Amino acid sequence: MKPVLIQAAIAVVLMQCAVAQAADNAAQIKRGEYLARAGDCTACHTATNGPLFGGGFAVSTPFGQIWGSNISSDKQYGIGSWSDDQFVAAVRDGIGKNGEQLYPAMPYDSFTKMKRDDVLAIKAYLMSMPPVHQASPQTDLPFPFNQRWGMRFWKWFNFDKGELQNDTQQSAQWNNGRYLVEALAHCGTCHTPRNLTMGMDNDKALAGGDLGGWMAYNITPDKQAGIGDWSQQQLVTYLKTGFVANKASASGPMAEAIEHSLQYLPESDLQDIATYLRSVKPQPDAQQTRARDSWGQPSTALIALRGADEATRNAQPGAVVFAGNCASCHGAEGAGSGSGFHAYPSLFHHTSTGAADALNVVSVVLNGVHRHMREGEVFMPPFAPELSDQQVADVSNFVTQQFGNPAAAKVNAKQVKGLREDAKLASPPIYGQVDKP
Repeated sequence: MKPVLIQAAIAVVLMQCAVAQAADNAAQIKRGEYLARAGDCTACHTATNGPLFGGGFAVSTPFGQIWGSNISSDKQYGIGSWSDDQFVAAVRDGIGKNGEQLYPAMPYDSFTKMKRDDVLAIKAYLMSMPPVHQASPQTDLPFPFNQRWGMRFWKWFNFDKGELQNDTQQSAQWNNGRYLVEALAHCGTCHTPRNLTMGMDNDKALAGGDLGGWMAYNITPDKQAGIGDWSQQQLVTYLKTGFVANKASASGPMAEAIEHSLQYLPESDLQDIATYLRSVKPQPDAQQTRARDSWGQPSTALIALRGADEATRNAQPGAVVFAGNCASCHGAEGAGSGSGFHAYPSLFHHTSTGAADALNVVSVVLNGVHRHMREGEVFMPPFAPELSDQQVADVSNFVTQQFGNPAAAKVNAKQVKGLREDAKLASPPIYGQVDKP
């Protein structure tokens, strides 16, 4: 064969290899985008209204604020100069680029179960995105929590390192659901209670976790405490939209997970998640004597306020606040209003008002609800700027007493003040009676 023909053949082979390599890279980046969505990387690594993956989001913990790092492709402030092994070590082992111990606000105790190829696909996707040339605030916890070497002891008690292996006795759908729940979507990070060292108490996996200002509810198939009375399709619908009539409507961190992550997953993934959750060990809760969505009924309490004298009104402060602020959307009887995606939910037969603790009710009143969904926005205004601590306590107790679990009607102004301060929410400038109905 003539040298010219040999050179041409080599060029063709090299071109074919380059095309194949480009296709492989494109496929890896595309999978990485899906995995980053499923892992909800934006939740902690993108500041509110900040550039994508530029860091700067404050994660509140019992020990202080931990700032989400810049994971953009920037070489100075992001991961642009990281090797594959350094990135995998950070995600799966909790070891930073320079060998420093990472705090478990980065859920590497779940991500350790991820496949290495999946971690590298996420890296490929992040490297394909525009760099963000800005430093994330430095985490500065008080002593002794600022001693990162101490995380070695935490890991000794709480960190079971290792990739999740498929259970050959189970279906491919079940194994995929397990991988999403236990590893990629790290559901246990919020929904599993913590032990004395703040590690996940895996003996009570998915039995519900206290997030400070919010409660991540029990998502095991227990009939009273968990999701045992939910159908497969109801679970899928909730994960996709954040709303199931006469069941639940997502708020707080769960609304964020649905907004940024779960709504983008394919239907098959959501079906697999529901399949797996319905198969795990039920975790009962003695406080929850009935299913949370079985509590409550319509209330006629507001009828007594019509034309009532001041003494009668003063004796029912929660009803007065409800009439002036809530009834226009949720109805005087609490049955909700509207239909479909933009419906205002009923306050009875709702998993938040039927809980044995009114924490989420209080936090919804203070923070409101705002879910950016592909179908549109779901919005309830925050009432922190309008209502005093006592008024929030009064209306929360009224809602749980009238429409939900009466055992939860124990909220006081001191508790509301603490939640307001933790969330850095402003108080109304003037404390006084709300508008009369």
